[in-house]
Amino acid sequence: MSDHGNLWRNIWNDAPALPASEQKPLLDPNREGEKVLHYLETLRPHQLLEQMVCTAFRASADTLNQTNYGGLKQMTTKMEQLYLTMASVLKPVQANRLSAGSEIFEDLRRLCGILEHVEKLLTVAASLHRKFLQAPRLSEAIFSDYYNFYLPRMRTGSVEDKVQMEFDKKQQVRIHERRVISNMFTLPTANQSWRKVLSMGNLLNGHEPILREIIFSMRDRVSGNHYAAHTPMVYQREIETYRMYICGTSNDLRVALSVVSCD
Repeated sequence: MSDHGNLWRNIWNDAPALPASEQKPLLDPNREGEKVLHYLETLRPHQLLEQMVCTAFRASADTLNQTNYGGLKQMTTKMEQLYLTMASVLKPVQANRLSAGSEIFEDLRRLCGILEHVEKLLTVAASLHRKFLQAPRLSEAIFSDYYNFYLPRMRTGSVEDKVQMEFDKKQQVRIHERRVISNMFTLPTANQSWRKVLSMGNLLNGHEPILREIIFSMRDRVSGNHYAAHTPMVYQREIETYRMYICGTSNDLRVALSVVSCD
């Protein structure tokens, strides 16, 4: 800082000896606001779309990354891979190259499929972590088996896979983990015992689980859409248009519905 011609020293010497209230403001808010309005007025539609696409993907990934799933290493690795994939795919989009060809659009479709698979894995990871807070080994073992079961399907990058497989891997429960499992089930109350017709099933020695989580989804073909590209390949595609999350206990029921379209 004491060298001759130091930039900071020159700025200090040239700065007027005036209070900040009397100095010329470094930023004119009115002018900057006019610049923003002018930019939006002259922004071309495809440029706006490019910015919205990049922002939407990053916001979705950040929202997923805020989910607490414990120390599940496979999920952490998958989230890191998602960010790297997004950076690679969205780089041409940020360079205003949407009109370069169909390769970028195919990459964006594949990125949508990867994001969908990561979300499904994250749903399982967060659910296991919350249920087995007192038995982390069990949650890690279950998720590891499920991850290895789901990974081959995920590698295809296809959301149209019709192969239905049942994940029925069994785990050995250790002595100190048995109480964690048993605490998930409670004895039915007198009011519940005679209303078994409304029950969703006794799963452990006649005891009802404290909480149930159910996810429904529905897929629709991309057809009859005004905005869809009129190509045979696109018309054969399917997207997950509806997804409903249901979380219920003996006293309350919470439902969340997600609806998307290909517009």
